[in-house]
Amino acid sequence: MIVVVKKPLYKKTIAKVLSFVALVCMFTVYYFYMGDKYGEPKEETTAKNTVKSDLIKKKKLAKKLEKIIYKESETVVDLIGQEHVQKIKVVGKTLFIVCDSNTDIEPLMVRYGVLALVKNTNKDIKIAINLKNIIGDINET
Repeated sequence: MIVVVKKPLYKKTIAKVLSFVALVCMFTVYYFYMGDKYGEPKEETTAKNTVKSDLIKKKKLAKKLEKIIYKESETVVDLIGQEHVQKIKVVGKTLFIVCDSNTDIEPLMVRYGVLALVKNTNKDIKIAINLKNIIGDINET
């Protein structure tokens, strides 16, 4: 007759538990390692997206400013009279206007006041309008 003696399986159970714990530890280490490795390109893409969104915002702001400057120059030409205007140009935040010497510039002085600097010569009148205060409110929005 064959007699089988069953021993307690503590050693096999401990080995199985330790191997399971080691397997879980390996997966967590791998998860964090791969998360760090592949997490960086996402940050770069978000940085690229923010740069692109900043460029889009700057372009929209530039178009807004261009429209405002164009409207102001149209207003100036309407106030002075188109037949009297010789040149208009924008340099920085200043609108330069050259017009005939017999031009009535009183409407400009009423509208712009101190923002308009006027220089009278025998040949023409040179007007410099500071657009900084007109445009200044747009930069904050």
